[in-house]
Amino acid sequence: MTRFFTACLRFSHAVLLSIFILLPIYSHASFDTYCTPTWSVELQSYNRCSNLPILSPANDNQTNMRLLLADRHLVKITSPKQPAVNWADNYGAVPFAAEDFKETISNATPSKRKLLSSGQTINVTYSAEERCQSNSSGMQAFIQQVSADHRLKPAEKQLLIQQRQSISPSCDKALEYIKVRPEWSSLVRQHISYINGSIAFYNGDYPIAQKIYTALSTISSPWLSETASYMLVRTAVNQAYRSGLDEYSVLSINKIDQQLIATAFTTIGQYFKTYPAGQYAASARGLLRRLYWMSGQQAKLIDEFNWQFSHLDSLQFNLEMQQVPEEIDNKIFKSNEFNPANLKDPFFLATYDLMHMRASSAQKYTPLSWSTLQAQQDYFKTTPALYQYLQAVHLFLLQKKPQQALDYLPKGNPPAHLSYLQLSQFVLKGQILEQTHKLDDANTLWTVLLDSTKAPYQRQMVELALALNLQNRKDFVAFFKTDGLIKSPAIRAVIIKQAANAELLDSIINAPATSAQEKLNARFTLLHKSLNHQQYTLFIDALKYLPKDANSYQGYESSNKTLTDQPAFNVFLWKGHKINDALSCPSLIDIGKTLATQPQDEMALLCFGEFIRLSNFKHHEYTLEPEMPAQNRSSRFNWSLGNGQIPFTTATFSRGEVYKNIIQTSSNDELKAYALYRAINCYAPGGLNDCQGKNVEKSVRKSWFDQLKQNYPDSQWTKALTYYW
Repeated sequence: MTRFFTACLRFSHAVLLSIFILLPIYSHASFDTYCTPTWSVELQSYNRCSNLPILSPANDNQTNMRLLLADRHLVKITSPKQPAVNWADNYGAVPFAAEDFKETISNATPSKRKLLSSGQTINVTYSAEERCQSNSSGMQAFIQQVSADHRLKPAEKQLLIQQRQSISPSCDKALEYIKVRPEWSSLVRQHISYINGSIAFYNGDYPIAQKIYTALSTISSPWLSETASYMLVRTAVNQAYRSGLDEYSVLSINKIDQQLIATAFTTIGQYFKTYPAGQYAASARGLLRRLYWMSGQQAKLIDEFNWQFSHLDSLQFNLEMQQVPEEIDNKIFKSNEFNPANLKDPFFLATYDLMHMRASSAQKYTPLSWSTLQAQQDYFKTTPALYQYLQAVHLFLLQKKPQQALDYLPKGNPPAHLSYLQLSQFVLKGQILEQTHKLDDANTLWTVLLDSTKAPYQRQMVELALALNLQNRKDFVAFFKTDGLIKSPAIRAVIIKQAANAELLDSIINAPATSAQEKLNARFTLLHKSLNHQQYTLFIDALKYLPKDANSYQGYESSNKTLTDQPAFNVFLWKGHKINDALSCPSLIDIGKTLATQPQDEMALLCFGEFIRLSNFKHHEYTLEPEMPAQNRSSRFNWSLGNGQIPFTTATFSRGEVYKNIIQTSSNDELKAYALYRAINCYAPGGLNDCQGKNVEKSVRKSWFDQLKQNYPDSQWTKALTYYW
């Protein structure tokens, strides 16, 4: 009937500021809504946008908890839908954002609580008085009860239903009480009193609500008396909670009135004594968990979660598993009362241990020591494989002892079906093989492991690991073989854009097995990179792959909405530009033809620079030119997919270098004056180079400015330039 830990906060600047201050630096929480995944299997650096379906310190705490719960058959994980893969969006199922993974989670065993009829979910992050959240379910239950009560006349039922439906509670607007009329029957008056109790409850008038519910808890009507008894529990809990709120509705647990806490515990005990198998037993027990948190009884709160995990068939089982990891994270791990000594079970310890094997520079962060992990052994007696996995992670990540870590991981081939722990074990084993340069052994492991990936997200995980192995081996052809193992369109798209050379791109365009989208991606990539890397002959040849309706492909500006997420082929149809009466540029295709035969032609190079300056051609470098990580061979498996690859080895075009060469060597005064003007403007307005190429000192830019003013005083470019930067 009731959802707990719900928010009724009035968000002000002060509230948000307070929340941000409380967030541990090494914890997971964030208010960002936009995530960009990193295509890697890096295990130690936390990234909420790039979680993996394995137990990993790099995961969000909540992701690790959900995987542990899945292995205990407490949650179901829905198989991911393959995101749309086009030119603009190339996100796969793995890695995933922590919040996205949350949406795939549901109860393996339904909660016994009465759920809100509206189907709304509760945000347990910002817990306030949950009174504001339950009107819908309360109204439905009331209407059902009244409709089924044969003691009430039809007109009385209609009256009561209308009165209940008129309640529309708000946290910041008081409702008016209903006046009880003497001509109503005693049963109607009792129901109206219950409605008034609800009004008092929703208004936050807890003393009045308590009086009304207390009176109703002893009447002969079974539904009214039990519901009133349960509402006494909710009233007591909310009253205690409110005692700890400040002027901004931010809770301070230390300020909660302990007498009110004691009263709430007593009220819950009275409910269970009277109704040991009551219809609100699950919800009332959920409020007991809330009280443990409010009273700072962390050990009892942890015990309560463990009791719930082990009593799925109980009438008091009340967990909504999608929300549980968030509740645990906020109410236990991020609590000021948190004490690691309270953790004495595999679930909570594993979550804590993984959290403390992260890389972190936070001042108060202390990584998990080997001795602390060893001291936990007795708590993992029922889950020895999980404990050995944690030991292996510690040896590999913190102690840098990969060979010793292997001793704690499974030998031989994986089972036919993998739990998420087993997948974690074999992925870690593969990581160790990769780092110790046993690439062939790692490739064999990833290949064999694919056959065992039956659970949601598992195949996508192993495909990513295999893809990184193939990248490390420079075997990019394997991604596009007819019988290849990499099926993920998103992974293949990354390789096309960032790792495929001209020969492979040409093969992808002409291969029968590649998709239409992959062919389109390869076409644009080949055209762009051949031009950007100054391979003009290749560019002219690649023009045969320009779509016949290339002008319709204008990216986000395409009038055809089906093309807005496709590459902007129209950029290659640039028609040229008249600089002034003396300088005029032909079309890009003509520029390319000139440079294919005369690569040092200064006018063609200058015009290519004009194309770069006036079009969005260089904007595609973010997608097509991969980052270059530090050249540390031992960590290459942790590089993102596509990073560090140089499929086109010639340098990218820099109009800044073109301007410098013209300034130094050209005998064409008009051309040189314009090159000086453009070279100076490369650093406008903030002194940062916007023209690529090697930066020059400010003194050089001043000399360019002086040269322009002195040598070409009558030039339009001299007159147009007042400053240098």
